[in-house]
Amino acid sequence: MVHLFSPQIVLSALLAFIRDAPSSSSSATSAGYSLHFDITNGWANLSPYKEADGFGVPKGVPRGCELSQVHILHRHAERYPESSWFDGEGMETFNRKLKSYSSEHNVSVGIGPLAFLKNWKYLLGRDILLATGTATEAVSGAEIWSKYGRMVYRAPPGMAVWDPELNVYPNGTRRATPTFRSTNKQRVLESAKWWLTGFFGPGHGNTSYNLVVIPEGNGLNNTLAAEHSCPGDLKEGTHASETFVPRMVKDPLARLSKYFPDDFDLTTSDVLAMMNFCPYEYATLGSSSFCDLFSEQEWLDFAYNLDLRLYGTSAFGSPTGRAQGIGYLLELSARLERKLIDSSDTSINTTYDNHSATFPVHQPLYMDMTHDKVIIGTITALGLQYFNYGPKGMPSNVSHAVPRKFQLNKVAPFGARLISEIWTCPEEASIEVLDKTLYANPDLSDTKSTTDFIRFVLNALDWTCPR
Repeated sequence: MVHLFSPQIVLSALLAFIRDAPSSSSSATSAGYSLHFDITNGWANLSPYKEADGFGVPKGVPRGCELSQVHILHRHAERYPESSWFDGEGMETFNRKLKSYSSEHNVSVGIGPLAFLKNWKYLLGRDILLATGTATEAVSGAEIWSKYGRMVYRAPPGMAVWDPELNVYPNGTRRATPTFRSTNKQRVLESAKWWLTGFFGPGHGNTSYNLVVIPEGNGLNNTLAAEHSCPGDLKEGTHASETFVPRMVKDPLARLSKYFPDDFDLTTSDVLAMMNFCPYEYATLGSSSFCDLFSEQEWLDFAYNLDLRLYGTSAFGSPTGRAQGIGYLLELSARLERKLIDSSDTSINTTYDNHSATFPVHQPLYMDMTHDKVIIGTITALGLQYFNYGPKGMPSNVSHAVPRKFQLNKVAPFGARLISEIWTCPEEASIEVLDKTLYANPDLSDTKSTTDFIRFVLNALDWTCPR
């Protein structure tokens, strides 16, 4: 039986690569940023994966215990915008509006801080993984190999990367080829492939693993895209965000309108689109001229708007939030019990989960590539009350963002991961005694009176104990 560890929800990260962050200095239109303000933290689920300060929970390795299994639920990385009105559609509409006005009036739009619009071009695509996303996933795979893979596969000293000879049980018997899962959505599937490249190394490619690709779409059961099992569910909870948007853009709308022609008719949707350009152009180009148009408070409000939306569609603010994560948790339970699943009334697809070739239950490490909503729904299904704002949900009838613990830049940024660690501990071990580093993973398979513990780690790759 697996017992629940006191859940360690630790947030840390590794940047895929170093890029210059948008300026933190004041601009002609912004109110200026405080010294320690990081604008990329104001992009909610559009934020890059990075190290965070955590929740003050002790980190470390339970002394004398074996890391016997690791389960990774991983979000895809940086992508082009989706088609939603508040995302890609809004930006494309703004682009068309600029072009149409310039063509009809034979004049370039934008003066002052918006003068860059005279030379600006819409360079974004739709819904596919970006180059920055491939780097995020490859680095994640390499880091997880270094932290987890080399321990559960017991790599010998001096071995830097994966070797197929590692794929054996402790007694030397060959294991089946490792199997991992993804949906067929391009950004998810490509994220999985790049993650696997990082984990196994480019020299081993497809020869060292199997990748099961499960279709996603409306009406299709898929625990890695659970919202599509009941697509009507996502209509719940969006009203709060739509109520807050006009409040969020009220000040920048009045301020930025002065730099457009009087008859341009800058709208709420236009300003939201201009804010969206900042994170998407940053992920695509490494910087964006839109970023400094908005103040620190306005970026805090932008993040709150997205937090409101996903809190209401997939978290504790949604009547179906738990349902979006329960399928994965049942799969996790089945893997822990080493059982196939032949029936379910959740988002589980038994066509895949009833066969060991597509749903193996004897691996030391699993990785499932998914979407932000599934990670959020899984946290909700686990009942992690730390993220529960309250029975009435997060307020939308406010002028600015309110303090909260549900923050998407920490919960589900691009490249997020929820890791379930399984620790096998002997009777004399104390799970409260933590070591800084796991140098050797003991084999306790022949030890009597052991207990298995599960520890959930959100967006962490660090066992380092705090000073």
